[in-house]
Amino acid sequence: MPDSLNGGESLAASAADLRVPLADELFYSLQGEGATLGRPSVFVRLMGCTVGCVWCDTKYSWAGPPVVEKTGREILDYCAARPGSQVIVTGGEPLENEEFPSLIALLKDAGLRIEVETSGYIDPGCDVLSMVDQWNVSPKLASAGIAPDKQPRSLDWLSRATEPFLKFVLHKTGEISEVDALLIKYGLADFPSHRVIISPGGKKLSEMEPRLLPLADAALERGWRFTPRLHVILWGDKRGV
Repeated sequence: MPDSLNGGESLAASAADLRVPLADELFYSLQGEGATLGRPSVFVRLMGCTVGCVWCDTKYSWAGPPVVEKTGREILDYCAARPGSQVIVTGGEPLENEEFPSLIALLKDAGLRIEVETSGYIDPGCDVLSMVDQWNVSPKLASAGIAPDKQPRSLDWLSRATEPFLKFVLHKTGEISEVDALLIKYGLADFPSHRVIISPGGKKLSEMEPRLLPLADAALERGWRFTPRLHVILWGDKRGV
């Protein structure tokens, strides 16, 4: 996988016959994390991920076969039937999917609001970067157990993004110091504090609950945002919600 995605000239033209492999059926739900928590959204979960977080709750998206393949027209029709919703392109690691640039172009041409959930280790490149309305970037902490080459080399591209947010999933309060260190490592010590979001890890409310107040207090100390993981509170470890 390249360190950046390029080739924007033919993106919209190729979108008419686009076929996208998905790890889940398209689904309509509430955004469960981050800056648009609770917003009605269409979720497009792309196949593929080599990041390999040990605590990942969507490991089924890492490798094929896909659950379903949808055409670009089927994706647009699904969104049109749910007016007012935004589209969240997620994974896995969506930037690893070869159809990602064409999908983004298709959604952009349709006038839809687009959020992308990514680990940040792939630079999206200028063409794709300009089409996405909000980037939710989640560099991984040590607890994820990922290889060094799956960490971002640089996050300089965030300065060119329209609505960039850094989102960290923490499994214990002590990991706050890791977040501080990562911000320094990537030259983001002055990144706007309201664009740094921390959330408690856990696949069940019972796992998240003891982390809620300590992490909320830690967020307040730094002026960061804190959001619970709403989908876990409402549905637990259920797919397609």
